[in-house]
Amino acid sequence: MKKLFFLLICLYLIILPSDIRAQAGDNGSKNDYVITDFSSDVEVQKDTSLSVTESIKVNFPSPRHGIYRIIPVTYYVRGKTLNTKLKVVSIKDSKGNSLPYEKSRRGQSISLKIGSPDAMLTGLQTYIISYEVERVVERYATHDEIYWNVTGSEWDTDILSASTVVSSPYAKIIRTECFAGPVGTTSRECVTEWSDKESSSSAENRLGYGQDFTVVVALAKNNELVFPSKYEIVLSNIVDNWGYLFAFLPFGLILYFWYKKGRDRRYSADTVYYKLEDAKETLVNPFVRKFLPMIYHPIQGLTPSQVGTIVDDKVDIHDIVAEIVELARLGFLRIEKVDKAKLIGKETDYVFFKLEKDISSLKDYQLYLLTKLFDEDYHEKMVKELEKLFKNDDRKLKETIGLANQNSLSLLSSLKNKFYLHLEEFRKELYKSLDDEKIFEGKPDSVRAKWIGIFIAIEVLTGIILFTFLNLTANYIPLVISGVLSVPSFFFAYSMPRKTAWGYSLLQQIKGLSFYLKKGKWRVEVAEKHLFFEEMIPLAISLRVIDKLTRDMADLGVASPSYFVGSGSGVIYSDLRAFESSASSNLLSAPGGKGSSSWSGGSGFSGGSSGGGFGGGGGGSW
Repeated sequence: MKKLFFLLICLYLIILPSDIRAQAGDNGSKNDYVITDFSSDVEVQKDTSLSVTESIKVNFPSPRHGIYRIIPVTYYVRGKTLNTKLKVVSIKDSKGNSLPYEKSRRGQSISLKIGSPDAMLTGLQTYIISYEVERVVERYATHDEIYWNVTGSEWDTDILSASTVVSSPYAKIIRTECFAGPVGTTSRECVTEWSDKESSSSAENRLGYGQDFTVVVALAKNNELVFPSKYEIVLSNIVDNWGYLFAFLPFGLILYFWYKKGRDRRYSADTVYYKLEDAKETLVNPFVRKFLPMIYHPIQGLTPSQVGTIVDDKVDIHDIVAEIVELARLGFLRIEKVDKAKLIGKETDYVFFKLEKDISSLKDYQLYLLTKLFDEDYHEKMVKELEKLFKNDDRKLKETIGLANQNSLSLLSSLKNKFYLHLEEFRKELYKSLDDEKIFEGKPDSVRAKWIGIFIAIEVLTGIILFTFLNLTANYIPLVISGVLSVPSFFFAYSMPRKTAWGYSLLQQIKGLSFYLKKGKWRVEVAEKHLFFEEMIPLAISLRVIDKLTRDMADLGVASPSYFVGSGSGVIYSDLRAFESSASSNLLSAPGGKGSSSWSGGSGFSGGSSGGGFGGGGGGSW
């Protein structure tokens, strides 16, 4: 996940901020001109669109091609994105002649580059820009409102004079306010007056970079304006907020794939005790309470590591420890607890003795595990440990070293930083056995890796799209939603390994066995409780219920199993728990511990400020 996050950040820095760098470069141009007057006429149309005409008078002391005007068109308003659909009507000079211009998208804004690359201008020039915008008249309980940033704060020069006239032929003006000064402040270095149909405002001082001029005009609710219908508003919101679709898309896709391809199969019949041939099958309904069978015995044909893997679709260290204990129960090895003296107190270690027995009945992963427990790679380290362990018992030392030389003895502590090299191969062999026995549809590790890869690819692509949406709209909510939903999406991708109908039946049997192992009381009445206990220890380890089982057996005074030497009945619980912990630690151990013109929404009369509302932006010369 860290690599994925780093990749998304790199893509964002490489691809998206080019517009920002472009703006920075433009704003950093030499301040060799000045805007002598910036006047704006804003007319509210009957369909609530605004017709805006900006007259920008500039003085070029040195030759320039012209100016560019940047006007925001996309805003983040009360949790959603709003596009004002700016349409350029005309760009002319003071004599009414059309001027050449280039229109381009720059992040949240439209950039108008006005002038000819083949002509240079000096002295006083006038640029009259006419355009229309939609969806900027906001509706409130007491009034309708125009909240308009006249000049913008991102000019690379000073504006000596700024004014605006807002006319409203279809709605009565009932109030006007203005703000002029640093962006984000309530500075009112401006004057305003209004009549029923017209509002006039002007800034009192020149405006430099980071300062702008904003007006708020309230319209009476009883008016002739025709606002967009609910259908048009919904449609526009869908189009403008396409980022939300992509925010939910990865989760929706992964959930769909899991629902179709990840849910376990099951027999249509209720039985889970035996395998049915040519029986009808269906998919497991996750919302239906599952039948819990009563199981009092090991699951026929399954070893503890298979049982543990079927429960959670993965092989973990508890499954391997359980399989080692199972090999001991079956008579292929014996586990002996030994205490090593230390400077203060003592330390417990465990010796594995390989026993002579026909191995033809073992499954491939069991045989691999048995072989690697007594691998000669541990020999040198093991001999040194044995010399320390039995330094006061020559007979025992000679006997154990002899067995070690024959690869018939292994010391648990000698497996540390060595045995981990064999874990992956054991996992592969175990997964293969489950696939061969048709318990899963495919190897769980391969299926899981495939779908996690698909999940990562979808998340990366979605991240790029949502960073683009953020750059265009300043709306970060879809990115947050996508990040939150990536957690359950990963869970469903991780859960894609599907069990066959027989595999699901085995899972239900295992859950039934686990449930009754936890209950405990019924075991007191089992006549063969000692034999039952020995059979159940490996399964209890793989099912994570060994603590409960051994506590109950200790309370009943059950003797330690014959394959676990050195433990009395009174301490069987603590000894088995200590063995599992020590084995897990040693088997896993490896050497080294291997821009911005966004608006948050709200009326300009309650918390309004300079730089708020629609409009704004800035510009420069070129």
